[in-house]
Amino acid sequence: MDLKRENIKNLTGLWSMAGSAHGQFYSNEDYAISTVAASEWPNRIWFHRPPSRRKLEEILNRTNISEFTIPVWQTDVTEELLLSQNFTLKNELTGMSIELKDTQFKASELFFQKVTDSRTSALWSSLFLKAFGYFINPRTIELTMDRVDYLIGIHGSQSIGTAVLYRDSPNLAGIHSIGVVPDHRRKSYAEDLLNHVLILAKKQGAIYATLQASSMAKGLYLKTGFREDFRLKNFIKH
Repeated sequence: MDLKRENIKNLTGLWSMAGSAHGQFYSNEDYAISTVAASEWPNRIWFHRPPSRRKLEEILNRTNISEFTIPVWQTDVTEELLLSQNFTLKNELTGMSIELKDTQFKASELFFQKVTDSRTSALWSSLFLKAFGYFINPRTIELTMDRVDYLIGIHGSQSIGTAVLYRDSPNLAGIHSIGVVPDHRRKSYAEDLLNHVLILAKKQGAIYATLQASSMAKGLYLKTGFREDFRLKNFIKH
């Protein structure tokens, strides 16, 4: 299995679903765009094949989003091309994967609640905002919760973080949005969230799990058994 390709397919599938469900989604042979109004996510443009300067300018002229991100995982899309259009590098992530079949994960001591209605959608969104610093419209979550596992980690009476499990194919589970709110960090809760989602993916029959790791979180994923597969750079234009 080409795990880089499957990782990207899972990630872009999640973006596409969000725009289709609660915004706008468009795709052609050159690029795709997915947006949701009154939200900071997904609001992305990504390339199916490397754009020329002329094609990039054409795409940008057609786009009426005030702020959006272009993710790049292809080595033949040059950073200079995006910088020339006044984009700046937002962050760099590492695409990672793990085989689940022969791997054991420590059971979490947290309680987990799955998002199932508007109330829990709003709670998940508020926790995500605290953990990651940007806003996902709760209605987007509500409209996609039948196809995505949005999970809330709870310790005692307190909601401490978020996780997402998205399976777009029988053999692969995409892990997203592992985040702990600031007041509950440095208590191993991120590891609890991760292990719970991995156990859930394994129970659901997935053979592999993929994710995109920040530099801060990469150590946890490596310790858990993930391997590094590729780099993904996010460029933003305000």
